[in-house]
Amino acid sequence: MRKILKIIFIVLLLVTCGKKGDIKDASEAIKRGRYLEAIKSLKTALMNDSLNPEIHYNLSLAYIYLDSCLRAYEHFLKLVELNSPLKDSEDLKYPIIKSLKIEPFASSPIPMGKMNQFKGCFGPDNEILAVAAAKKDIADIYLIKLDGTVIKKITNRGMNTDPAFSPKGDKIAYVSNIDGDEEIYIYDIKNDSTIKLTNNDYTDFSPSFSPDGKEIVYVTNRDGGWEIYKINLIQKQAFRLTKNKFWDGFPSYTPDGKFIVFSSKRNGSEDIYIMKPNGSDERLLYYSKFDETDPHLAGNNLYFRSNMDGEFEIYSFNIKTKELTRLTYNDVPDWNPRVSSDGKRIVFSRKVKNLWQLYFINLENPVPAEVIAQRIKDVMGIVAPSSPEQRE
Repeated sequence: MRKILKIIFIVLLLVTCGKKGDIKDASEAIKRGRYLEAIKSLKTALMNDSLNPEIHYNLSLAYIYLDSCLRAYEHFLKLVELNSPLKDSEDLKYPIIKSLKIEPFASSPIPMGKMNQFKGCFGPDNEILAVAAAKKDIADIYLIKLDGTVIKKITNRGMNTDPAFSPKGDKIAYVSNIDGDEEIYIYDIKNDSTIKLTNNDYTDFSPSFSPDGKEIVYVTNRDGGWEIYKINLIQKQAFRLTKNKFWDGFPSYTPDGKFIVFSSKRNGSEDIYIMKPNGSDERLLYYSKFDETDPHLAGNNLYFRSNMDGEFEIYSFNIKTKELTRLTYNDVPDWNPRVSSDGKRIVFSRKVKNLWQLYFINLENPVPAEVIAQRIKDVMGIVAPSSPEQRE
């Protein structure tokens, strides 16, 4: 009897090890792009173990890479049904989300009534925002909470836009045309006072503080074309960083202060470049035949807006892994993305029914697998079974 049990145990062990080996081989085949080979092996394994989540995960992954979306959806639904942790794997969730055209992270509106909210940026605490908003056409700068509650209105005349918080949160840079042309102003929150930083007959806009708070980088046409300058807040001395005949714009410092990212049209389309704070060592960071602009680099993640899929949408690009992620999906333009200092939130403007509305994306709140599963069921026309009470 013991010999029989031992033989059965060995057979079961060999079968189990064989299944694990098959799944591992299929996983390696997927990594090498041999999807059909992986599917053939996994379908055989599935016949012997239909409730194995690893098999369903790898089948869903292989099918989605082959654009066999419905088959990929079926196996993803099985992962959710089995409540396997694999349902939350980013390697599978994102291609599924992309095929369904839903946003990978939760986004929420920042209500301010029927005001046009053109631009916004987070303060250092990531709870207070500086916003350029208008009841009609003339915008002012407001300090607001995430729920849209107005804390303070800091401008009262002229067209005001492009708000930017200082690293300590004690100052706000913004652009105003109260003297006839667009200049950069600095508002001191504690002292409730404003100084004029730039003073010329040209257009200065798109200010962004250095991480030490001592300088501001901005765009100006003082030399004929649109170039990037930086200016010291104490001496008010401006220094030119870019020198070419093409558009250079939307500069922002990296959080460590070692680089400045910006967009440029020097290659025809608008692409994203990076340079040192003194303007040296310019190099291309992201290129496509479409327009990419409003760049912000946080760690390895480059955030920007692009029209590569039609309307302008918000994207992230991992400069290390080269993975591109579309963050917003809709039929209206999304503009002016600004990333919080901790890299966990993005605020942007979305045009809805001819009104610009601020939204923020919580990058720590990915869309749940259950929400994805419900969207799949809607797409596939799967109706949830009715309860006994509903059937009566």
